[in-house]
Amino acid sequence: MLTRIGHAYELHTRDRPPEAALIATLAYFVALVAVRLFTTLTKAGADADINIGATHIHHVVFGIAAILISGMLALDETHRLFRAALFGIGAALVLDEFALVVFLKDVYWLPQGLLSGFALVVGLLALAINLFRSRAFILEVRGPREKP
Repeated sequence: MLTRIGHAYELHTRDRPPEAALIATLAYFVALVAVRLFTTLTKAGADADINIGATHIHHVVFGIAAILISGMLALDETHRLFRAALFGIGAALVLDEFALVVFLKDVYWLPQGLLSGFALVVGLLALAINLFRSRAFILEVRGPREKP
């Protein structure tokens, strides 16, 4: 399976425009899973929040920084894959706390926090549409379909 993935990547994706879309989407998924796991664990009592003095630093702050850095790198068109991954991570972090940005208060675990879930789905759909450009790679990895 890994050989098939590597072959498909070399054949359809490496050094082509869809490569950045694929990296951004994978980074989005990984960051989303990681941040949801982290926030669930900290809600359950793990004391791993980031604080400066008495101020809790929300992960939206790191997401904004990641998006800004990826945008700055885009100005010179350097570090394309790093920039794509950073953008995907930043997008996941910002959209996960979208309700905080809208309501300007911590509503993560309140009903208003569902707005963040909606924003995550919209972000996911946008990346999935972009990922569609990588369909040749995905079809190659999937392999031939068996006839029933």
